[in-house]
Amino acid sequence: MTEGGRGGRRREYASDADRVRAWRQRQKERARAERLAAAAPTDPVAAVSTLAEAVPLLRQETQNALARLTEVAASITAATALLADPAALEAHLRRVHADADKVRADAGAELARLREEFDAARDERADADAAAAAALAQADDAAAALTAARREHEGELDRLRADHTAALEAWTTRFEEAEAAHRRRSTDLETLVEQQRDQLAQLRATAEQGAATVARLETDLAAARADVGTERDRADAARADLAAARAETAAAHAQVEAARERVEELRTELREVRAAAASGPAAPH
Repeated sequence: MTEGGRGGRRREYASDADRVRAWRQRQKERARAERLAAAAPTDPVAAVSTLAEAVPLLRQETQNALARLTEVAASITAATALLADPAALEAHLRRVHADADKVRADAGAELARLREEFDAARDERADADAAAAAALAQADDAAAALTAARREHEGELDRLRADHTAALEAWTTRFEEAEAAHRRRSTDLETLVEQQRDQLAQLRATAEQGAATVARLETDLAAARADVGTERDRADAARADLAAARAETAAAHAQVEAARERVEELRTELREVRAAAASGPAAPH
């Protein structure tokens, strides 16, 4: 079935970019295969040389990887131990609660001070009201003679009442604002405590994830150590094979030298026989 009901070959890639990436991947794999083929030994001597060069490199890479894994595991273990320490988390939560208690105490002290000032203003108004009542009584007794003074006094009383009323309203407003601020601070502190609890739960979840990661890294580390042991065994076997090959080569050299000496002896004997045959009597016909 063709794409879109049209003729032609079905599209293998969704876009030109996918086709280019697939072509580059095939080129990389082909180049890698060619490098591996070129690096492959063609005879036992080359194989021994390749093995002798590769084993130290493999050992070094394995040791480096093991060292990196050990460092990562140590750092994760330390972080996980800190996050998983109930005492440290509890101390942090106690500090947060202590700060919240201090803020509550400061707000309570401020509220108490405002209440004292409000009570003082109310007492002052009560005193002013009492003084005004006394002044009005005296003014009633001398109303005929002190009409002008009473009017002036009433004006002063009105001003005092206005001042005290304004002061009382101002203190009432400040008290209400302080109480509202205290409620807002209490709400904010409760929200902060809830956030700290959520963060503590997240920290505990992170600690559990870190513990799982440490366990996985420890498993990987054990596997890497096992691989290192296997590679060491292979290297030891390769050394043994190399030593045996060297011994066989030395034995072959010794046999070649013995054969050369035997050939020289045979050549010497042949020359002697030829010399004796040349100097001896001729054989009868």
